[in-house]
Amino acid sequence: MNVGSAGRLPPIALLWGALITACDTEPVRLSGFGDAAAADQHRLERRILGEPSARRMNRSHRALTAEPHHAATAANERAAEYIADRLREFGFDSVLTPRYDVLLPLPIERTVTLVAPTRHELLLTEPPLPGDPDTEMDGVLPPFNAFSADGDVTAEVVYVNYGLPDDYAVLDSLGISVEGRIVIARYGRSWRGIKPRLAAERGAVGALLYSDPEDDGFVRGPVMPEGKWRPEHGVQRGSVMDMPTHPGDPQTPFRASVAGARRLPLDSLPTVQRIPVQPISYGDAQPILSALGGETAPEAWVGGLPIDYRLGPGPATVHLRLRFEWEARPIVNVIGLLLGSERPDRWVMAGGHRDAWSFGGRDPMSGAVSLLETARAIGEQARRGRRPRRTIAIASWDAEEWGLIGSTEWGEEFAGELPGRVVVYVNRESYTAGPFSVSGSHALQPLVNDVARRVASPTGEGTVYDAWVDAVQDAEARRDADAEGGALVTGSYTPPLVDYGGWTDVRLGALGSGSDYTVFIDHLGIPSLDLRFDSPNGVYHSRYDTHGFFTTFGDPGFATGERLAEIVALLLTRVANADVLPFDYLATAETIERYLDELEAEVQARRVPVLLQGVREANRSFALNAAALNAAIDTILALPEGVRAPLAETVDGLNDLLLALERGFLRPEGLPGRPWYRHQLYAPGFYTGYGVKTLPGIREAIERGDALTGQAMADALEVSLLGIVGLLRTTLEGLQDLPGGEPGPG
Repeated sequence: MNVGSAGRLPPIALLWGALITACDTEPVRLSGFGDAAAADQHRLERRILGEPSARRMNRSHRALTAEPHHAATAANERAAEYIADRLREFGFDSVLTPRYDVLLPLPIERTVTLVAPTRHELLLTEPPLPGDPDTEMDGVLPPFNAFSADGDVTAEVVYVNYGLPDDYAVLDSLGISVEGRIVIARYGRSWRGIKPRLAAERGAVGALLYSDPEDDGFVRGPVMPEGKWRPEHGVQRGSVMDMPTHPGDPQTPFRASVAGARRLPLDSLPTVQRIPVQPISYGDAQPILSALGGETAPEAWVGGLPIDYRLGPGPATVHLRLRFEWEARPIVNVIGLLLGSERPDRWVMAGGHRDAWSFGGRDPMSGAVSLLETARAIGEQARRGRRPRRTIAIASWDAEEWGLIGSTEWGEEFAGELPGRVVVYVNRESYTAGPFSVSGSHALQPLVNDVARRVASPTGEGTVYDAWVDAVQDAEARRDADAEGGALVTGSYTPPLVDYGGWTDVRLGALGSGSDYTVFIDHLGIPSLDLRFDSPNGVYHSRYDTHGFFTTFGDPGFATGERLAEIVALLLTRVANADVLPFDYLATAETIERYLDELEAEVQARRVPVLLQGVREANRSFALNAAALNAAIDTILALPEGVRAPLAETVDGLNDLLLALERGFLRPEGLPGRPWYRHQLYAPGFYTGYGVKTLPGIREAIERGDALTGQAMADALEVSLLGIVGLLRTTLEGLQDLPGGEPGPG
């Protein structure tokens, strides 16, 4: 398929640069705002900045981490009530509490025993830490992997490094098979659920996952309680649900787990692992790894334990026995609504989860208390007469840790309603003091950069934007140094900064999966963001994720949490109050062009005959029409209030168009083999788990060497782009007779 002449397209960034150069580089108006509305918004933002309170965050954090509160417990219900009460206190008009009954298997029996060449019973427990009384509390779930299969197996062990496709390629080259054996894999470099799935595909009968101290332990620095790294018997719990197939309740894909819902039988659930999987500490892993014989592990596979790393198989032999109670259990989401003064039917939404594997000091209550301060700051302004024009919704999701279940069930229940109602979803999960990063829909890239310019850095030096630029430039410098030093730098490279001729933005990352934005962007096509400050530590999914840990090592003083609350408040109110939604789809077109450059390199490297020129031509047309739409919106917003007032219906139409454009990238039948995932620009990779694959239908087909599917997916994206172009052209034609209106690009 082809919509124009062949030949290499000029960079779309040049088009954007030309548009910006023609304007002031320091615009007096905010994107999406007329002059009067911009002045009001500036005043509102000055009042919000400085409003979030570290003292209140600390108090809420202590309350919400006072007891273990995994999903479907009375403690988690109490946490839900606390958040609901705060939202009411902050002036939110209503609080919704949708409930679902979802499959949450709990461990009944967990034993792992090294039976040869010597016998050793693994501890499978996390002892309390001196100086942190919370770690002595009862009620913490023991270390386990949710949605592991039941099993009772005894087999030789094979060490598979991180247990990823490249690792199995090495084992294949050495003639080492995992068929009929138990694999032991390091956590890291991919989402945990990929490791047992790959092992099962290769015939393994069980899997053990451990955190090697090189990745998450004493090699990185002092361990808890003296430092922030994982101690000898710390264990990373977590779900191994096959979320790249679909998240949510495994028994009710595509529909909500409400009363009367048809549920798949337990023996036919595609997202439950086929083999037993158990997480262990590096203290428990060492006796098994020490007992392995066979080939010496490649140098790159050698971890931080004081042992000779070998591959096996055997003579280390392990007996693994796991049994779970497979029951549907009740969960509850909390959604507070601050109704808009003009468009209460349009929701600007932020949310994060509430359930935790233990106390949730970092994951997720750090994010929850920062988001509560966002809600308080916005609610306080509404009390003073500055109510948002669109509704602001704040959500606390349940059962995220088990497989993004609470948000997915809500999204599936209201799948026919939410895409026209929720304008933007901003995900606010965990954070720690560290570098700022954002991933999300690229139409929001200019908005995020502008907001980052308005908020002070947590360090007190410059703005969040300044620190963000420094961080990405440091990463770029490290990459350049690695390349100059002869290190292998794989994959195509996209500069982290995009210069549009005098105006520089930091590129957003792309969203894969791993948190509650997944149902919004991947399934429903709602523009979404995931933003955080973060630095590495060893507390993840352990018993030691407490209030004491977070206030000592996570964000002492909550200064970073204050700035995060401000950023989210500004983002929400910008979108809620804009005359025209501040989306810029020219940024999306520029991003697609970059992705197509990457795919061209893959096509050449892998020699898979997939033609991308038709997609390029369609994307070029998308860029030209998106630029024309930007110019038309600017023209309308620059009109005097008296002239623009009669155009209210036209402005509403523009907002409806902007809401529809992201949904234009959805493929109704979904990605090949994964119908739940429908977005053609972003999806988690089938073998990367959380990690994103951009232009996923095309990219994964090329990686498999499947030219037929790759071409079909390229043609499907071209059709989607042309459909979006048709919407844009129709809109632009309708604007030609307005004051200052000009024809579109055709």
